[in-house]
Amino acid sequence: MAIIYAVDSIKDIPVILNHFDKYPLITHKISDYLIFKQCFEIIKKGEHLNERGLLEIISLKNSLNLGLPDNLKIYFPKLEFKIKPKFVFKGIPDPFWVSGFISGDASFHIVPRKSDSNSGVFARFSLHLHIRELDVLKGISNYFISNNNLNCENNKKIYLTAKSANLQITKFADILEKIIPFFDKYPVLGMKKLDYLDFKKVCEIIKTKEHLTSLSVYNEILKIRSGMNLNKKWN
Repeated sequence: MAIIYAVDSIKDIPVILNHFDKYPLITHKISDYLIFKQCFEIIKKGEHLNERGLLEIISLKNSLNLGLPDNLKIYFPKLEFKIKPKFVFKGIPDPFWVSGFISGDASFHIVPRKSDSNSGVFARFSLHLHIRELDVLKGISNYFISNNNLNCENNKKIYLTAKSANLQITKFADILEKIIPFFDKYPVLGMKKLDYLDFKKVCEIIKTKEHLTSLSVYNEILKIRSGMNLNKKWN
């Protein structure tokens, strides 16, 4: 099940454009936004009603997001491919941007340790993005860890694959001293906030180390964990 918020009225789109002109996107999404804005300007002028304007929009659409679907490409074999505006990461604007971005894209996890003992768990904060957003991920990592060396080869908290970049923070001192104080001051929103509060509750238990000697405390952690992230029930 999904809830979708959509704005498609020619009268209302300028409200959206004004917002993102005033508060620019800072990831690669800004390239798609600029193409979207070009398309709207063509429509606003009524130029989409002639063949030239329509083909211009279709060419722009071919470079927007995932491009044209295959069933449409066959009708435009000579379609011009528009080059996306170049993206340059300009840094994190403020901590509220971080908490807003994390609200949609990050995860707070409690992970049982793989061992014969049923007493070990650890906390993990993670953010998984497309490899094209590596600079953004480094910026967020630097924001949390205050590590001035942004070379990913030396930043062991960022893991790379051919198509993805994954920030993982599992050092408990970093969780307690950096992650939790940050999100207490700049709260995440939506359902993610509930996951964060459960995450924080478990971290407070781990801090006491009572889960290492008490099975009931360990089971309490597992119970909290069972209601987090995709397992969370909502009405």
